Amino acid sequence: MTEPRPDYLPEAIREKLIHDPRVAEQDLRVEVQAHRVMLGGNVASPQLKQRITEVAKELLPDYEVVNETTVVPAAEPDDEEPVS
Repeated sequence: MTEPRPDYLPEAIREKLIHDPRVAEQDLRVEVQAHRVMLGGNVASPQLKQRITEVAKELLPDYEVVNETTVVPAAEPDDEEPVS
């Protein structure tokens, strides 16, 4: 990946994560400080969290990747909703 200007790097990484079929997650935050990429947001599974880390490391192999995303599994509804 050709590295964009430093002030555009977080958004460029976020866009790559959104459009990568292994991730396809829009609710991610990306911060870049020195040679560290910090990722945040909510994801649906531990597997997705791991894939996000792997893709970020592929995009920026010379950077330390810190994945602070939170796994929030989709909850099943407690009761059936009445249908009118």
